[in-house]
Amino acid sequence: MSTAYPPSTGEYEQLLAAATRLFAELGYDQTETEMVAGAAGLPASSITKEFGGKRKLYLEVFRRVRASELALVREFQETGFDRDRYHEFLDLYFDYLLEHPENAALMVQRWMNDAADLREIEKTFVMPQAGRMRAATEDVFRPEVDGELMAWTVAWAVQIFVLNGIPGHEDAKDPEDTARFRRHLHHLADMYLKP
Repeated sequence: MSTAYPPSTGEYEQLLAAATRLFAELGYDQTETEMVAGAAGLPASSITKEFGGKRKLYLEVFRRVRASELALVREFQETGFDRDRYHEFLDLYFDYLLEHPENAALMVQRWMNDAADLREIEKTFVMPQAGRMRAATEDVFRPEVDGELMAWTVAWAVQIFVLNGIPGHEDAKDPEDTARFRRHLHHLADMYLKP
């Protein structure tokens, strides 16, 4: 995959924004190019012109999402983690997804095998970042804890909470539930971090 990306244009950005929303809400498999173009207020031909088709548009959506998430965690990955910094990271990650629930939704669509034929998403965007996080956090976990699975546990829990809140509660965005989940996330971390 080339790392050179076309310069951003107004149409390019409009299509990316519309595609991000629709892929997050409906998934790749259920989103037609006409829907994306229509949501962006552009003709369907603009997707081919700007991206070369739906597949490349989807890859660009993921490249953008993962780039913003990588920027979020880069400082932590470069300087390493200790117990306090891991707690800081949890808050930063949770707040980030609260502000960008579409990013959580895109990943949940992936976990439900949306666009199952596009496995390069995991290979190119997800697994390298997961590997960097695993390496950066390996010294903060208790020896009996599988750091890779703990990272996935946190990601899955936060993504699902951001999208749905606490099951059975009427308001998925209830501030009390959000504070309760944040406390739970930190208590969970305390169980698997070294003292």
